[in-house]
Amino acid sequence: MSYKKLLKIFVLLSGLAVVVISSGKIFNYSLFEQKDENEKTIILDSKTSFFPDYYNDFDHFKYDTLVDCYYIYNSDDKEIGRVIFTSPMCDEISGFGGPVPFAILLDEANKIKALHLFDNNETPSWIENLKKSGFFDSWNGLTLNEALEKKVDAVSGSTMSSSAVIESFNKRVSAYAACEEKQKKTDWVNFLGLILSFIILVFAVLSFVFSQKMSNLRIFLLLGLVGILGFWQGKFLSMALLHNWLISGINIKFQVFIFIVLFLSILLPLITNRSFYCNFVCPYGAVQELAGKITKNKIQIDRGLRRILKSLRYVFLFVIMILIVVGTDIVLEDFEPFGAFKLQFASLTTLVLAVLFLFLSVIIDKPWCRFFCPTGAFLSMLRANANNKEKKMSLQTLLNIILALSLIVMIYFNFLKPSTKTNVNDTVTKKNVIMSNNTLDVIHSRKSVRHFTGEQVNKEQLETIVKAGMAAPSARNLQPWAFIVITERERLDKLADLLPYAKMLKTASAAIVVCGDLSKAATDVDQAYWVQDCSAASQNILLAVESLGLGAVWTAVYPYEDRMKPVIEELKLPENIIPLNVIPIGYSTGEDKPKDKWKPENLHWNQW
Repeated sequence: MSYKKLLKIFVLLSGLAVVVISSGKIFNYSLFEQKDENEKTIILDSKTSFFPDYYNDFDHFKYDTLVDCYYIYNSDDKEIGRVIFTSPMCDEISGFGGPVPFAILLDEANKIKALHLFDNNETPSWIENLKKSGFFDSWNGLTLNEALEKKVDAVSGSTMSSSAVIESFNKRVSAYAACEEKQKKTDWVNFLGLILSFIILVFAVLSFVFSQKMSNLRIFLLLGLVGILGFWQGKFLSMALLHNWLISGINIKFQVFIFIVLFLSILLPLITNRSFYCNFVCPYGAVQELAGKITKNKIQIDRGLRRILKSLRYVFLFVIMILIVVGTDIVLEDFEPFGAFKLQFASLTTLVLAVLFLFLSVIIDKPWCRFFCPTGAFLSMLRANANNKEKKMSLQTLLNIILALSLIVMIYFNFLKPSTKTNVNDTVTKKNVIMSNNTLDVIHSRKSVRHFTGEQVNKEQLETIVKAGMAAPSARNLQPWAFIVITERERLDKLADLLPYAKMLKTASAAIVVCGDLSKAATDVDQAYWVQDCSAASQNILLAVESLGLGAVWTAVYPYEDRMKPVIEELKLPENIIPLNVIPIGYSTGEDKPKDKWKPENLHWNQW
């Protein structure tokens, strides 16, 4: 094996080391924490601290954002119950003194175990009488459907309070039961897509192994790659995907197919010294090859120029890695054309890149794959140069050395430096339960989400989010804001077309437009305070979205006339209403991650 291939393998292993070290796990096993089982519990906060009181063998919990449910486990990791909360979904339901928030506890058979009340403004003696009468035990021992069917009467003397509890109970249980039913239904379309993806992958492996015998069937492989892996499933390797795995680790359960693709893309070239992924799996490589079949007349590139062009993808890869290492805020999807297969998520930059190189593929043989693809450059490190006898150091070898050094720097930045992050699920001894600050958890978890699943956000969630916006501080309490909630698909799509930096509205379930009301904004000093007030409201909205397990991103409108005008016209805003921003909201695909923005050099004590 040549020293060049050894160098390339070192680079690859360094990259995989970064992935493993960054996640702190390999195949879900912790690398750095070896705790005794006797010391295993969970960090509880003010919302979850009552769990051990109701579940004697409570050990830890897991939270599912999709159904807003806490799953309770014992020390054997066996599920022993579930807990759902009426707040914030039922906050608009008021008793005599306002909302009556409580938790609904389920046992291991998914039957009602108990109701746990939280602090409220009801008259204490009324609540105590409800407890003594057994009102809060009315649903105990019932299944969800039985509980919904049971008619529980309000208690005289505490009619408003007991009615609020009944209404909140029915609303929350109905929503939870609907989510449970939805989750139980198998999405056969996606399952079929996964099965076909594996069939295509087997086809690709056979074509790789028996290239000559399978050459007559290659056209079917190309069509399958483009149609199934590309447009239908959107499954492909990219720098954005590898970087996400680098930072967050690999969730093999949900990404098993693409993980197997990566595994084969590493293993087969190591064994055979031939490219597997780029020539037999990549959907964009396939669409370029299909475009190249339009004409046989191709531009012939001079050998010397071709050698230089082939080095460009390594330069491109190096630049991207440097941008990542120095912490530049970049959108990696925009550096490659693969996202164009997911039209609803693709940015204009990605679409232009995809169309440009697709056009060039007609006259040049697969130009993106050969000269620009950074993902292909990374995978090509597994193969030795065709001319192993070449002794002088080539540009590609030099670039490999620089890449190796860059990866070492990345390992330092991701592992050797002290970590400033805290995981709320870290464990401590049961006798020393830690109360975590949920507010700070939400603040540090907030991120700009630009990729949505398309799943609908309900009205109650949107009202809860806007309420949080209205709770923001305001100069002289003028509250010079107005909020427009958009849920109509046609209007969201129209705004996506009108606003250059809000294309994600195409897949968002809703959007909130935060506006300043100039008729309320006048102060003795300056009318422009509405900007600060509405900005504070916008931040509250973003934090509320994060706390509900949703995703959002601030897209600026004010003070850009070219963005303000279409929003004003589309939403028919009166003269005194100025749009500050548009905030797309929906369920995140998980592609967007929070950034660690802590920089000690920006902190000054007492003076500069």
